[in-house]
Amino acid sequence: MFLQSKCYQMKTSPKTIHNPRYNRLVAELVKMRKAKKLTQRDLAEKFQTSHCFIARTEIKERRLDLIETIDLMKTLGFSKSEILKIIEKLI
Repeated sequence: MFLQSKCYQMKTSPKTIHNPRYNRLVAELVKMRKAKKLTQRDLAEKFQTSHCFIARTEIKERRLDLIETIDLMKTLGFSKSEILKIIEKLI
């Protein structure tokens, strides 16, 4: 007989692109990109990636990991304190 371990029974927050906190983060990144008057292609060039990466992130087809998020925020000109404030709002 297979017994479920406790880790399967624990409730965790959704780890999807549909998480409301993730949606707020992406909205903030898009807002900052537009405030800097950067196109997705401009940002992709600065971030040294393809414009598809930026587009798929912004339309939430792709989820950023923590390191990508921090690096993208730095590329957009967020200071360390701004990055921490934004992350603090999300947790």
